[in-house]
Amino acid sequence: MKGLFKKAGAVAMAAALMAGTVGTLTSCKEEDPDTFTIWIGSIVNSSIYDNYGKNPVMQYLENKFDIKLEFMQPPAPGKEAEDFNKLTGSGEYPDMMDLSYYTGVVADLYDEGYGPALDLTDYIADYMPNYSKFLSDNAELTKYAKIDGKYITINNYNAGIPNQWGGFMYRRDWLVKYDGNPDQPDGDGNYKDGVKFPDGYLDEDGYDNPLTIADWEYMFSVFEKAEGYKYAITLPNIGYHETGEIVSAFGVGGLWNLYEGEEEGVYDVAKFGATTDEFRKYTETMNKWYEEGWLDPNFTSNSGDLFYALDSDSFMNGTVGMFYGTAGQVGDLILSGQEATGALEGIDLWGARQPKETADSPDPTVFYLDGQETSRRWIVTQAIEGKNVEKFFNMLDWLYSEEGSIVKFYGLSTEQWNEYDIDRSLVSKFGLEDGCYWWVDPATGEEVAAGTEGAVIRQNLKILNGTGDIPPATNGQYFFGLGFDEYAGLTYLQNSERKAHAYREWSAYTNYGAVQSSLLSQMTSDEGGEYNTTQTKIRDQIGKQLPNLIKGGVTDANWNSFLGQLRTRKCDENTEILQAVIDRVSGKN
Repeated sequence: MKGLFKKAGAVAMAAALMAGTVGTLTSCKEEDPDTFTIWIGSIVNSSIYDNYGKNPVMQYLENKFDIKLEFMQPPAPGKEAEDFNKLTGSGEYPDMMDLSYYTGVVADLYDEGYGPALDLTDYIADYMPNYSKFLSDNAELTKYAKIDGKYITINNYNAGIPNQWGGFMYRRDWLVKYDGNPDQPDGDGNYKDGVKFPDGYLDEDGYDNPLTIADWEYMFSVFEKAEGYKYAITLPNIGYHETGEIVSAFGVGGLWNLYEGEEEGVYDVAKFGATTDEFRKYTETMNKWYEEGWLDPNFTSNSGDLFYALDSDSFMNGTVGMFYGTAGQVGDLILSGQEATGALEGIDLWGARQPKETADSPDPTVFYLDGQETSRRWIVTQAIEGKNVEKFFNMLDWLYSEEGSIVKFYGLSTEQWNEYDIDRSLVSKFGLEDGCYWWVDPATGEEVAAGTEGAVIRQNLKILNGTGDIPPATNGQYFFGLGFDEYAGLTYLQNSERKAHAYREWSAYTNYGAVQSSLLSQMTSDEGGEYNTTQTKIRDQIGKQLPNLIKGGVTDANWNSFLGQLRTRKCDENTEILQAVIDRVSGKN
């Protein structure tokens, strides 16, 4: 595949010369040097606005830097990859492109200078001091930011581990109602609501919390007693979470992940999880849950979504004991103002961390976690040549300053909204007359002037406790920039007790085993092509075979057949490719 754009470019150039035209790679270039086109993969709810250019933070950037940003976006959710591929296949590139839905090899987009992506090394050095400083100050985090010695992409990072958007949650009220004994706490006042798990751990407030698979199974046995109970838990229709949830209780992920090698704390050994004894143990456990009636008997009819869209109607009706939900559902927030009737009566959803197999088992290391590295990366294309690149890169760099990071993360304060002529329709729509955030005295929570010594940020509760559609519509989370660290001492924390507890549980462990996109970016064109092709075949095969094993049970014969199907499709060869990349970038070969 090497030389893909080099070859295509030669053919295109010949055709252009015959037609008397040139500029295949830059045909999206605007005549105005201060107008920049950007393809963005994420879409705000269309009932709010139909183009990301209407985002107030984007309008603020336009005014602050005296530029015009024109956004291109997919026509509908689910069309992101198709739209990206169509655009790159056309040879007509915007100035900047979001790679969130690009499944190919990043090096191919550069293609030794013949692809659309620019080498950004000099641009970063000349125009992006804040971004450069972040890279330098966080060398371990950003060690894979360069590809073959060049900055081909600019990347979104978070200044700290952010609050998670969601995680596992369970009906604590059912445990209290059907098996709790709140009148008999221990002598220290612990087990306040009477809930006590087989292996659980006590938090600082004196409540016991689930820790192990046995704790989850205890909950499932209690849930069965509840009025309106449908099932205890469900799964994606492929029988497992590809990101490792629940699977990692047994020490592995389902696909290719990283594991600790000879050096303590260094995760540099690639392994494929589905062919291990640990994955068999996971499968046998899911079969047990299925036979007990705890696992949704119709899980194979679920969507392919890995998380919260599996059986959302049942979740919202309160008939499921445990599910992967969002932060906006913890406690009784799932009611969204509706009356708590039927199975929803008394609902109190508590967040739960990833389970361990036993209390003595190692902490899980393979699961989805929003960490400091994100999957959102960007290329700047040849289309930008001849434009006012200094303005453009200065704008991007500002989003890595403290002020810019705050605006990207929270949105606009009232002062910032009034600083320029920015559309205020969202102010009235969501009741944001006080802005998306303001500065307060940390001791009292009372508003003070911006710039007051010791002041901290207080987020508007209409955003903090609003629907999941409001934040991306009012802040810059879908765009380039640094994610602000809410726990760095500049934020007035105001989460409810339930939500704060859930956030702690969901980030109790670290996903050291995740193969980050920056590592995959180090693959050559040939490596990436083979790896991705094999991965697709393997994922399809697991999705076909695993549900049958969960429903029908595991025997030596059918398990060995399952392993044979995966090995025939070159799962081990993919492990070798990934290990070779790890060794190469770490200087081992």
